[in-house]
Amino acid sequence: MADESCAGGKTDARKPKPTLSREEHRALLTHHMSKLRAASAAVEEARGPFDEAKAELTALVNEAKADLGKTYTRKYLLGLLEDAQSRLRDLLREEEQRFRDRQDLGLPVFGAQQAFDFGGDETPREVRDELEVEAEGYLVGRRAGPREAPDGCPARFVQAFLKGYDRGQDENGRLFIEANALIAKRGEPDALDEPAELNEPEAGTPEAKKAERQSVARAKESLSRIGVEPAQAAA
Repeated sequence: MADESCAGGKTDARKPKPTLSREEHRALLTHHMSKLRAASAAVEEARGPFDEAKAELTALVNEAKADLGKTYTRKYLLGLLEDAQSRLRDLLREEEQRFRDRQDLGLPVFGAQQAFDFGGDETPREVRDELEVEAEGYLVGRRAGPREAPDGCPARFVQAFLKGYDRGQDENGRLFIEANALIAKRGEPDALDEPAELNEPEAGTPEAKKAERQSVARAKESLSRIGVEPAQAAA
């Protein structure tokens, strides 16, 4: 009678692996370990530049947090970087839709969204398309992308894209000069100022709640040392 070891009564057709001799096992083990060793060495070689780049990124994030304020967390700043990698034309259409929906609902429209007003539905489609391409070029220029029209851009709109790109680059240059002037004006931080907390946990996280509990506990301990009850301090 056939062996029906598999579900549904089907015979297991898998063949058992042949038993290796000690010498065969040794040969295979040496073969694979040799390849793994080479791959591991390549990983370690690549890890150095990666770790250096990661440390540089962390230093720049901390620098940005120190200048911009504690609300600019690492998560928020890196999220902005991810946004810069999104499909810019999709972002344009999303912002334009949001702009029109806010208008229709009687909600305030702010400066950035106003830039996406392409003249209304009465504007000819050709004109609107050219304005969209120019706006896309502006965004690519602002994020320092390549100065070349994206694939699929009609030849008649290439100059519009480059015009927008150059405008974005000019804006970057202007803001860079302003930022350097501001940093120079602020100068070195006052030694008496409280140092910026660059690793403060984000609000609402378990780490933030733990830090808050520890802060309250330290405050209560300080009050008890001088003979003041927390309730009296609150009053």
